[in-house]
Amino acid sequence: MFAQTPLQDRAGHYDRLAPYYDRLHHRWLRHAGGEAQAALEALVRVLATPQTTLLDAGCGTGHLARSLIAEGMLPQSMTLLDPAAAMLALCADIPAEKVNGRLEALPFQDDTFDLVTCAWALETVPDPFVALSELCRVVRPGGALCLAFCADRPVRGVADRLMRQALLCRGTGRFLSCAGVLRDIERFDGFEARAIPSHGPAATILARRAANKT
Repeated sequence: MFAQTPLQDRAGHYDRLAPYYDRLHHRWLRHAGGEAQAALEALVRVLATPQTTLLDAGCGTGHLARSLIAEGMLPQSMTLLDPAAAMLALCADIPAEKVNGRLEALPFQDDTFDLVTCAWALETVPDPFVALSELCRVVRPGGALCLAFCADRPVRGVADRLMRQALLCRGTGRFLSCAGVLRDIERFDGFEARAIPSHGPAATILARRAANKT
């Protein structure tokens, strides 16, 4: 499913983009990815408790973390990871652990987190399959992974088409196959995955890892 021309490492690009990222990303959500983002946030709110250990991988400027903290999640149970140091710098107001690291080489032990989120980052890395394997690796048995990403789906109109072309022209991401991501997740031990319905060139996936049998 990931047999596409590899992207170059774009962490430096996102360092330069950080001051403008929220404005550009809001435009993407308004015109193309809003339903997928809303679906991911709804999943997290259902799955998380105040004590849930959560990794937000590819946290960007920290929008999701701030929303969860405002709703009662403990910041000390959250870890924010991003490969772009300038993005993490914009999370300075969030009293959670912050890690400058790559999705393809997560600096955590196996089975570390109750809940892992990755929104709009899987499609930006040079090797999405390696990143996906790392995200699954750090989910504890009984935990879950929530993904939102640019997906290779039919566009609904001019706005979808323009957003798609803008991403491709910038060279900062690709459009992944939702069915392919589901198949690859289920290759990892104990995982079952399903897509959450949404429209536009974006997808949301919930992947649960079975609890260990006693």
